[in-house]
Amino acid sequence: MMNEEQDIPPIQEIRTALNEFEQRVPVWGLTVFTVDGYILAHRLFYEEMPENLELAVSSMSAGLITISEDFIRLVDATKKFRQVLIDAESDHDSMTFSILLSNVAENVMLACIFPTSVQLGLVTFELENLRSTINEIVNRWEVKLHDETVT
Repeated sequence: MMNEEQDIPPIQEIRTALNEFEQRVPVWGLTVFTVDGYILAHRLFYEEMPENLELAVSSMSAGLITISEDFIRLVDATKKFRQVLIDAESDHDSMTFSILLSNVAENVMLACIFPTSVQLGLVTFELENLRSTINEIVNRWEVKLHDETVT
């Protein structure tokens, strides 16, 4: 059964871009969402990820974005939030991971979860291409996404 968002062409385009990204870079998950937490597209590629992870990612990111913006304004009020990297580590031999939270378009964010075995340079290089693709899709969209809710 298809949900409403699957009928919206920009959402389909974003989902296709996420799938194509995962074919080039072995990431665990990608979530595209508005700054107020509305999930536009989400893909999990690692079966061990918790259920409904995209909801946690979008809600927790709001706090990280706000804190980051406050720090940026403290240092230089003319600059804007672009991205934040979170690294997780383990005392054991289990796999560790990173989360890269990026601004990809006006009021639109992208969270990428990937194992640390994947080179950060590869992820950031490919994310630049994905950012451009998502930005083009969002800019063609006739509606502005949650403009009144920017932090």
